[in-house]
Amino acid sequence: MKRRNVIAVAMTAALMMGTLAGCSMDGNGSKTETGKTEVSQTDTSAEGTDKSQTSEQSKDEGEKALIGYSLNSMDSTMKVMADYFEQTAIEMGWEPVVQNANGDVSTELNNVESLINMGCKAIVIMGCDTEGSAASVQAGAKAGVPVIVCGRSINTDENDYYTYVAGDHHLAGEVQGRFVNDYLKANPDKTLEMAFIYGQSGSASVAARYAGFEDTCLKGEYADRVNLLASQYAEFDAEKAYNITTDMLTTYPELNCFVTQTDDQAGGIINAIKAQNRPIEDYLIVSIDCSATGQTYLESGELDATVLMAMRQLAVTAADYVQKSMDGETVEKANSVPDYYQLATPDNYKEVLKANGM
Repeated sequence: MKRRNVIAVAMTAALMMGTLAGCSMDGNGSKTETGKTEVSQTDTSAEGTDKSQTSEQSKDEGEKALIGYSLNSMDSTMKVMADYFEQTAIEMGWEPVVQNANGDVSTELNNVESLINMGCKAIVIMGCDTEGSAASVQAGAKAGVPVIVCGRSINTDENDYYTYVAGDHHLAGEVQGRFVNDYLKANPDKTLEMAFIYGQSGSASVAARYAGFEDTCLKGEYADRVNLLASQYAEFDAEKAYNITTDMLTTYPELNCFVTQTDDQAGGIINAIKAQNRPIEDYLIVSIDCSATGQTYLESGELDATVLMAMRQLAVTAADYVQKSMDGETVEKANSVPDYYQLATPDNYKEVLKANGM
């Protein structure tokens, strides 16, 4: 009985040991498998995180930087300028946003604030007014958005903008003046009874263009054969130029020369002369822009000369400084666009446009 009990106990012990051993194996196997699963899950989670981060990085890298362009108007010249700004921005891999202020500084400020709120990385401003556009530049500075002042200087603290990019506006007037001088040289018996129709009042670039013309022509070699009879601002508006010219022709019927500062205004002058049935060939007409409007009048021979603004080069130069601003580079506060103003006549305007990639 006792022996049976010992055997039974031994057998029971053996069974228990086997069971414990079996449990230990199952436990170890379970832990190992569970460990692998957890590692696998951890790896999967890590891979997912990496993929998510990579996806976010790719998304960030794929996002196009918004670049704002605040233009003072959308006349024929500025429409061309807007096209070059957009084309250049797209070539740089950015998304351009173009706003038109319609010559109003309050609208301009609203536009700039809108561009800031949209998250533009930089803003290019072709201002409405030398003084009045300062608020728009300052808004960019306050928001920490680099502002590139383009084409027309704006009177504000240098710390408010990243840089100023433009052609030499005095040179534009010089080019006009040299053309008139060459005309007088070629026609020694001719005296010019002149009217000068400015662009926008209060514009530093307009004043500089006139100064260039005055220095070169009105005070130049043939000054004794140029009589400036009348001058007035037409605000870059063809209709105003038309009305001004109509009044001038009535007051000064001896006029035989008009010098103006945009091709749109030149169009108004030409149409006013024709409306009075005066022979257009009796008038020397000189402008600035070489816009589509100007090219039409050059082709017809009604416009004697205009001054090409190398707008594509201005857009490219502005884009260079936009990129520099985003890269955190320090640059000069004023940067000139070389050869921005060039003479265009009925004989050479197509070649001049082609040479400037326009």
